[in-house]
Amino acid sequence: MTGPSSVAFAETLRRQIRETGPIGVDDYMAICLGDTAHGYYRSRDPLGVDGDFTTAPEISGLFGEMCGLYLAHMYELANMRNGAGVIEFGPGRGTLMRDMRHVWDRLMPGLNAAPLHLVETSPSLRRIQREMLGTDAVTAWHDDVEAALAAADGPLFGIANEFFDALPAAQVIHKSGAWHHRLVGLRDGELSFVTGDAIEDVDPSLPDDPAEDMVAELCPQATHIVTLLGQALARRGGAVLIVDYGRDGNPGDSLQAVADHRPVDLFAAPGDSDISHWVDFAALGTAAAQAGARLVGPVPQGRFLMRIGLAARADQAAQHAAPETRRALLAAIDRLTSPAQMGEVFKVALLVPAGAGTPPGFETETGFENEGGAG
Repeated sequence: MTGPSSVAFAETLRRQIRETGPIGVDDYMAICLGDTAHGYYRSRDPLGVDGDFTTAPEISGLFGEMCGLYLAHMYELANMRNGAGVIEFGPGRGTLMRDMRHVWDRLMPGLNAAPLHLVETSPSLRRIQREMLGTDAVTAWHDDVEAALAAADGPLFGIANEFFDALPAAQVIHKSGAWHHRLVGLRDGELSFVTGDAIEDVDPSLPDDPAEDMVAELCPQATHIVTLLGQALARRGGAVLIVDYGRDGNPGDSLQAVADHRPVDLFAAPGDSDISHWVDFAALGTAAAQAGARLVGPVPQGRFLMRIGLAARADQAAQHAAPETRRALLAAIDRLTSPAQMGEVFKVALLVPAGAGTPPGFETETGFENEGGAG
């Protein structure tokens, strides 16, 4: 829904474009999400029934439990004897970290005692996270990944759930035999896509034989963050789960806006709708390899969760539950794993130091190789 604040913000953007010219799609996305006065994430809780979208940790606590069990397994494999740091990128309400720590409290006290480093820019969400996590953990909040990595000591164990999809993505469009910048400008006085200048230094990851008007996306901030993480893991060890919707290659024109759990026009309500894009896991895998690390996967979320034991855990939870609770639990599991819902479009990858072998959950159907080209 377009509110007074969104109307005023849209006029501010139109005035800026009239004065200085069109802006990059990535700049438009960054402004709409992060503007200090009007940015979508700066002053609201966007999650849940009363928000605009629902993430996996809000659907069922079993999602967080399984992620916690998986990281505990990786921690155990690392044969940890010294301190470690736990890091989460875009913690939402803190639900995922709370559920993971619930598992660690029972099964992996060393990991549970590790300081928490949360990468979060929203003052509103930081307050909610602080209430959700309480005072049991030593917790620090950071505005960016660089600060979190500098503050966290030792090997890193962490998770990024629906984090990379919110990083600003640039778009390019192929016209008349050349790639051009795709920009946000004005048509008939309204915000709209416009075509910019031809690109001289073409990114080698772009398709070799593009069709006319093909759109592709690039997310330099995502590759930069994976480079930093990969370098840290190569030096210090650890493991970071990445869960997001995307594909193992350039997703094309995947930019989308959502408000009140429904798709909306990208330009209809700037600052009042969430904007995201599909993650290019192949690009993340390339960045990881160049940093001396390895991105294992991606594999579909539903397949990953089932392989690491979600069905057995759900059966255990349902055994003593009331019929209504059991039905709700099964519905949540279906939502997380069904190909028709989140099970296929959402992918899971694991960022680890360089090496060989296939961690649990990332086997192919034959069981011999990683799925996807990024592993």
